Amino acid sequence: MKEVVHQYGVELDWVAGLAEQIGGYVDGNYIRIADELQPGNRYVLPINDHLTAFIIDVTNRQDVIYKLRNTRSDFVGLYFNLSEGDSIHILNNVSRSAGRWGYNLGIFDADLNGDFQVKEGSSTYMIAIFIKKTALKQYLSGIPQHQQIVESIFNPELNTIVRFDRMSNHAWWLMNELRKSPPSGPLYDIFITATVYGLIADYLDQLISQEIIIGQVLPEDVGNILSSQAYLVSHIESTFPGIQALATEANMSETKYKKLFKKISGISPNAFFLSNKLSCAKEMLETGDFTIAEIADQFGFFDSSHLIEQFKHTYGVPPKEYLSQL
Repeated sequence: MKEVVHQYGVELDWVAGLAEQIGGYVDGNYIRIADELQPGNRYVLPINDHLTAFIIDVTNRQDVIYKLRNTRSDFVGLYFNLSEGDSIHILNNVSRSAGRWGYNLGIFDADLNGDFQVKEGSSTYMIAIFIKKTALKQYLSGIPQHQQIVESIFNPELNTIVRFDRMSNHAWWLMNELRKSPPSGPLYDIFITATVYGLIADYLDQLISQEIIIGQVLPEDVGNILSSQAYLVSHIESTFPGIQALATEANMSETKYKKLFKKISGISPNAFFLSNKLSCAKEMLETGDFTIAEIADQFGFFDSSHLIEQFKHTYGVPPKEYLSQL
């Protein structure tokens, strides 16, 4: 397996090194590589002094593991990932599926190292946004409910910036619209800029309504929570196992487990479990091959009415109306 050790940042001094590592070269905003190795586009766009975007839309012709080892810590990375095929994110020796059908949104501090493994035949479509902590701090300072904790958020001795989540439907739509725009087009940079601002605004809108939990997180703690997420997803057709069992498996007290799970996932373990049940139920519904009753039974809802109620609460419309909108 090919190994690529690289870094990111708002400044562009990492671009040439990454290009060399993957066997390519820099051509303006592009990182070029031979089509027989990795056909597609890799495009880097500095949007302003505080913000840089990296768009990757390629097909992988070999197994590669990308090892992110940043040398600067003055930025936060927002990773919107709609990859398909075998794509695995590895943190502290814990692996989890990443991409279109997994946890496709990651927000974490530049200080956190991690590996991303792609397999031959998979396709990578990701927009990575690197934003200076000073700019992000200035924005959060303007949100009344976060003003009192904003200093703590960016104090590495008090807090670790880390979140693994699913992107919103709006973010998904923004990424797909950008993908339709040809990279050679005269307005491509404008499309990227609009998409990046849209993705940031969409995430920050969600952040306004979310509780920000202050606390340092060790890499092994992140790994344990990701393992717990993976366990819940793999048992999505069962009943919720309970906090005590999950905390014991993660080698944490129940209090620590609940706090870290919510910090890293944005929601409680129970809400995470239900959200994934509903996501899987929605995908089954979209096939048109199953009735509401069959889906409710498969995913352990009390009955059809319970599934319909939870579906409407999460997606804003009942299942039948959702299907009519497709």
